[in-house]
Amino acid sequence: MDLILSATRLGIALAFMLAACVTDWRTRKVPNRIWILLGIAGMALLAVQMLLSETDNFLGAERTYGPIHFLVFVPIAVIFMDTFWDREPIYENGKLNPLPLLPYTVALVCTLVLLLAEGPTPEVGQLLSVPAVMCVFIMFYYLGIVRGGADAKALLALSIVFPFYPVFESLPLIGYPEGTADMLQMTFPFAFLILMNAAVLHAVSGPAVRFFRNLARGDRGFPEMFLGYRMDIGDVPKSFVWPMEAVRDGEIVLILFPSRSGDVGRELAMLREKGASRIWVTPKDPFIIPMTAGIIFSVVVGNMVALLF
Repeated sequence: MDLILSATRLGIALAFMLAACVTDWRTRKVPNRIWILLGIAGMALLAVQMLLSETDNFLGAERTYGPIHFLVFVPIAVIFMDTFWDREPIYENGKLNPLPLLPYTVALVCTLVLLLAEGPTPEVGQLLSVPAVMCVFIMFYYLGIVRGGADAKALLALSIVFPFYPVFESLPLIGYPEGTADMLQMTFPFAFLILMNAAVLHAVSGPAVRFFRNLARGDRGFPEMFLGYRMDIGDVPKSFVWPMEAVRDGEIVLILFPSRSGDVGRELAMLREKGASRIWVTPKDPFIIPMTAGIIFSVVVGNMVALLF
């Protein structure tokens, strides 16, 4: 059963992520319906697993999860759906707004009831690791660690789709040491592993691709050839890029990490006045693509942090 559920989760996740990759590549935007449907599918799979899961003991098989465990769906649903709710802030103009605060109050109560009724068991810890890592991803978004709104929503949906580490017969290649599976699930959830591996793949593949692309074109420069590529200035407004060159104090200068909030039109006009026709730019990389690769890498290779155990 675990193998079937793991394969189903992987297939559904990759199907939705590949669809998101296409739209992210074309428009740098992903429709909310992709993440909503993915999250709902994840909750349905978790419910099925909880209903079918059994534990063998000396009296026979018994349910691993009881009705009380299903309270975990309240905080999961509240945190996830609030991402798509265009609501007023919880705190604004020196006062609390009760309407958006109410669902979080209910979610907190359900979490406390689950903890008080069952105690800090491995089952409770694994289930509550799902809303916990979702909160971490939201914090990452507000801190700027995860920059794109679609990236944050994807991570929230993947947290639900992969509430546990997937189980396959000969995978991952880096096996998890015996007795550490429960600890890894609670301290290093699989969705966080996807983010870590995606970040590593993006950090390695992006500069490498740009380096060889520039080398083939004969555009050389260090370190800009690792960070971007040259483009006709007239093509910049039609492309998903940020200019790496700007006019400062009357001179054209190279900016390795340009501001994402600058006035690109004004900067290009100033560059044209200085006679620039071909400039260095850095691409707005669609992070959904390395995130999809991170899912595959995490399933096949595994958690490199496990090597430390």
